[in-house]
Amino acid sequence: MRILVLHQNLFERLAYERAIDHSVHDVVYAGTPQYLANIPPHVRCGTYALDPDRPVADQLRPWLAQQPPFQRIIARHEKLITPAAELRDAFGIPGMGAATARNFRDKVTMKRTLERAGFRVPRFVPADALAAPGGSAAPGGAGTPEGPTAPDGAAPGWRGRTIAKPRDEGGSQGVRLFETLDEALAFVRGTAAGPSARTADGAGADGGLATRYELEEYVEGPIWHVDGFLFKGEAVVAQASRYVGTPLRFENGSPIGSVQFDHPELTEWAVRCVRALGGETLTFHLEAIMTPDGPVFMEVAARCGGGYIVDVTERRTGAHLHTLDMASDVDDALADRFLAAPEPGLTYGFFLFPGHVHGGAAVSVRGALPLLDDPVVVRHRIAEPGRTTPTSHSYRPEHLPLSGVVRGPDPDALVRYVERVLEQVTVEDDHRLAHRLAEEAGELLLKVRAESGFADPAALKAAGDRLSHEFLAAALAAERPGDAVLSEEGKADAARLTAERVWIVDPLDGTREFSESGREDWAVHVALWAGGRLAAGAVALPARGVTLSTGTPPPPPDSPVDRLPVLGSRSRPPAFLAEVAGRIGAELVGMGSAGAKTAAVILGDARAYLHAGGQYEWDSAAPAAVALAAGLHVSRLDGTPPVYNRADPYLPDLLVCRPRDAAALLAAVAEATTGT
Repeated sequence: MRILVLHQNLFERLAYERAIDHSVHDVVYAGTPQYLANIPPHVRCGTYALDPDRPVADQLRPWLAQQPPFQRIIARHEKLITPAAELRDAFGIPGMGAATARNFRDKVTMKRTLERAGFRVPRFVPADALAAPGGSAAPGGAGTPEGPTAPDGAAPGWRGRTIAKPRDEGGSQGVRLFETLDEALAFVRGTAAGPSARTADGAGADGGLATRYELEEYVEGPIWHVDGFLFKGEAVVAQASRYVGTPLRFENGSPIGSVQFDHPELTEWAVRCVRALGGETLTFHLEAIMTPDGPVFMEVAARCGGGYIVDVTERRTGAHLHTLDMASDVDDALADRFLAAPEPGLTYGFFLFPGHVHGGAAVSVRGALPLLDDPVVVRHRIAEPGRTTPTSHSYRPEHLPLSGVVRGPDPDALVRYVERVLEQVTVEDDHRLAHRLAEEAGELLLKVRAESGFADPAALKAAGDRLSHEFLAAALAAERPGDAVLSEEGKADAARLTAERVWIVDPLDGTREFSESGREDWAVHVALWAGGRLAAGAVALPARGVTLSTGTPPPPPDSPVDRLPVLGSRSRPPAFLAEVAGRIGAELVGMGSAGAKTAAVILGDARAYLHAGGQYEWDSAAPAAVALAAGLHVSRLDGTPPVYNRADPYLPDLLVCRPRDAAALLAAVAEATTGT
């Protein structure tokens, strides 16, 4: 038999060699070079390289026309289901055709089909039917007896919380939750004024959103999934599980879990849904919302679920879904050799922490190790500190900071364990790490201050500088072992000049103020210079209990500026700064710590901060990073942006202000210093 495999997976994970005897069958793998490269060299097969930027079916259609006939086309990735179906239709190859594939790919089509078959679905409408201002649509879904065949002009039957969902994506990619239908309409029309969604995916309207999206009423209730395999319409495997958390929250940064339960009514209902959509021989992953009146259909895919679903399904049922499906397709008979006896009396679950939301940044996992020692944990993967994350959405464990499989006799106990993991474990990106380290160093300094007192200011300064530096250096070595560090209290290391990532820290900015009782204008600075820019940073003001960071910067201040001061050095402000402040009608006031002065501008307590008395990179890197993230103007006094991680860390001047004041202040500085 000649078999064409559309390949966009890890070869070993799908166990192609177990399912297909490559010594008997003539197998060709079509995939992009990235995926063809993971086929082991010993596998007897042909390959066809696909261009990732061109439609798969368009590339393969002329090639297939020149080949000896293929008897099977296998596609295990969701985005390959439709091209595989189109090619089967075009060349008369058995298997799922394009009409059935549409039921499993287009979320409007699948809901319409199931509604007509009598299944409960949310009220829904294609977004393009409402996208034009004043547009209306024939709605479908529960509570609308007219259904999708209602007369033109019928309005959706809801106005409240609304899901905007891509019609052909999986894994909650691109899904957004809005508080009202009108907000969802503004999004798909491209008229939304800002991030009005409860959860945002960063997508922007590009004029084509309406044709790609559907809108549906938000239905409250826990989300379940049923995973299984049908052979010629008969259920061979069907396993129900309940999510801990939701796929939508995973898409937007929160971890998710899942635990198996015995739920015969739900699994029977799910199998009937798959049959109603035309499913005959296929694996499926179906999601439903459980309400007091029974399940409401969410969506279904003609593929295996992501994460550890294949693993835990095999552990519970004895069926490896990938091999069972592929072998049964090739044999045209149920491949019961892939049905093993499971270990009785146990249920399984898993937990997944998303990586894509960190945008490729380095991360570290905190709080996991004690929990992973629990005997319910079967296996887990945890990223080493400082590992970078993928930029694209993925449920694959190798792409996640933390994931694991659990088992036990009591599914409710497994749910409680997974909930603890999701609540107690944190994944720190560079923003969170900078925030935490600055805050913890600040707590250490408060303790030093309280224990030492102020009788010996010199000793207090020395102790504060040393202990804070030692803490930050050790923490960064543990959390980001591959990064370089530039610290005011550390030794110069020339290796940082060629490093891609350099942490620039001031363990104690404002040592004079730190050593004076009652003063709050001292700070801890932690910043990251990466890729030629300030990538993250935090400024802690421990005596005030305030930490500002790039992860969650405060919005630009909108307080009146008429009576706000311009801040300068407390001990050595050049005389011309008072003249510059006067040019915008402000008084120059001295304050300690560059971090404290910058924070005052960020929080709306000062109009600007100017420094011209000499500083180093560690004095300004973290304040500049946080100010930029908060939408403020940051520059040298000549208007150029500050540049960090240079051989000479001397960086003597700085301006932080609201953007509308920048031109006037820079002009005043130029006139005062050069007469121009």
